[in-house]
Amino acid sequence: MVEQNFVRKKVKSLTLGEKLRQLREERHMRAYDLSHKINVKSAYIEALEKGQYNQLPTKVYVKGFVRSYARFFGVTEHVLINLFEREYSVYNNINNKEEEETVNKLPQVPRFVFTPRILMVGVGFVFLLAIGIYLYFGIDNFVSSPWIIVEQPMQNSIVTEDFVIIQGKTRNNSRVFINGQQTFVNMDGSFSEKVGLSFGINVIQVKSINKFDKESVTDIVVDAQYVIEQPTEEKKDEMSVFVRTTRENILVYITADDVSVYNDMIDASDTREFHFTREVKLTTSNGSETMVSCDGEKYIKLSNDSGVIKDHVFDKEHMCETLIEVENKEKK
Repeated sequence: MVEQNFVRKKVKSLTLGEKLRQLREERHMRAYDLSHKINVKSAYIEALEKGQYNQLPTKVYVKGFVRSYARFFGVTEHVLINLFEREYSVYNNINNKEEEETVNKLPQVPRFVFTPRILMVGVGFVFLLAIGIYLYFGIDNFVSSPWIIVEQPMQNSIVTEDFVIIQGKTRNNSRVFINGQQTFVNMDGSFSEKVGLSFGINVIQVKSINKFDKESVTDIVVDAQYVIEQPTEEKKDEMSVFVRTTRENILVYITADDVSVYNDMIDASDTREFHFTREVKLTTSNGSETMVSCDGEKYIKLSNDSGVIKDHVFDKEHMCETLIEVENKEKK
């Protein structure tokens, strides 16, 4: 009879911790990464995978951790739970501990719970903060003078032209005056204006006035060192345009030879004369109320339109002829 020799091979079964670690490592995840996925502290994950039950909270919480593992990795839940129950019972028997189902050690998971009271307190705080900001800026506008910044030109700068562009910023609810003449302010508080210069030192006054009549003034010194050309026949041949109104006050903006010379109201008792050598551009708030003349005696209406007339041009060569043509049309 042939005697058969059998070789016994020991099959090692994985513990719960080894199975859990294997599941995690197969996904190439760190304990820290898994902690954020299943909302369990990384210290508890490491203790569970090492079988260190003494480093874990009570049984009910540890079972919850095991369920989170199973659901996240798609493993049958009761298989892992049964394995945990066996190992936990062995752990209690070895350490002579009785199972406790009471909560005596809570996992420290930071949470913030909104309650109606917290919500009301938050809304009230935001409301009070908004009122405080509104009052701060309102009082600041009332008490303090408006700020004004002239960005161009720089103080004591030297220019080689007979004009300079004044650019700057102020509060958007303020009015800006450059050398006494009001200039347009954009919605963001910026302004820009072309100002003529005399040869040599020029002091340009820039003033900002807010709605409470508080004002700030900045003086900009500019040294104009341009070449003074000898007067020619064309420059000596200077012309004039006269502007007045019939009955109502009108707002007029005039540039002569590309330089702003007037930006203000003209009332019924006033007549303004403007000199130029090339052309005059006239913008008025009411064309039918605006009367113009080339000699200061015979006036005609700028237009039959009572609306705004913008940048109407009178040039040197055709000014009086244009007025005569308009007058003839009016008579017809």
